[in-house]
Amino acid sequence: MSGWKRWLALSAVVCMISACSGTPSADARSEAGGQKDSGPANPPQISVLDAAGDLQEIVPGSVYTGEIKINTPEASGTVTYEKNGVTIDASHTEDGYIMVKCEEAAARLKVVVKLGDEKYQYDLNQEGRYEVFPLQMGNGTYEVGVYQHVKDKTYTPLHSAVIEVDMPDTDRVFVFPSQYVWYTNEKSAVKLSYDLCVGLTSDQEKAEKIYAYVVSLLSYDYDVAEQVKAGTITSYLPDLEAVMTKKKGICFDYAALYAAMLRAQDIPVRLVIGYVQPDNLYHAWNQVYVDGEWIWKDATFGPDSSYTAKDYTGEREY
Repeated sequence: MSGWKRWLALSAVVCMISACSGTPSADARSEAGGQKDSGPANPPQISVLDAAGDLQEIVPGSVYTGEIKINTPEASGTVTYEKNGVTIDASHTEDGYIMVKCEEAAARLKVVVKLGDEKYQYDLNQEGRYEVFPLQMGNGTYEVGVYQHVKDKTYTPLHSAVIEVDMPDTDRVFVFPSQYVWYTNEKSAVKLSYDLCVGLTSDQEKAEKIYAYVVSLLSYDYDVAEQVKAGTITSYLPDLEAVMTKKKGICFDYAALYAAMLRAQDIPVRLVIGYVQPDNLYHAWNQVYVDGEWIWKDATFGPDSSYTAKDYTGEREY
């Protein structure tokens, strides 16, 4: 893979939005925390579709009555690197993430996470809030840098750190929220995940139930895609609360929502960005770890899509 493809910016994700905007159609899509409480003694069974094949919607939080407990990232402060108003918290690298913040800044900020020749680049908020970034490239010596915009495409370094990462389970990174797949206990996506999984015992059952619901709930947001093409939207991160309210999304939204809902059940899920052949479509989809193997899932196109797993080539994963 060439260096520029490894150097991920949010603008590349915007290109992805535009690229996949023209492909989904009615024919391509189907119409059809940690340890948690066991739920009610006699849990109701939830049908995703009614007898007519239409979505049977569930109000998030209306079925499951137990405690919701997800894997929650923490900036514990036990291992930190601080300079020029930047704090890199590496207290929980064994769980596959770091947390980064910078004091309020007037100019755009970037975070670059590097392992060997592979790099991931992210925008960082300018309000001094911690954000979570995954260590999805495996074990080894990571370099993390924070940069501030100067002019045009020029950035100046503010701080960097070299971090040794040794994760006992390198898939654990995919059960935590991070910048691209962001959720917390009180979010609708998490509540709905618990509602849908009441009475289900296996990861496979949960993965299929949530997949069917997401496919049926959302429709493709052509308006957002058109705004990207027009240049109105220049950067994009999924807002899962907004996606669920609108019941619309682009491929990035579909993949982020599906990932969040399964990670809330402590099931490892990757959000993958890459290409779909033979159409050379730049796209986002998921891989779910079930029964010892990673299973391909594309909620945007749904189960009736003519694409199969062999048509997908991932470039980056989150």
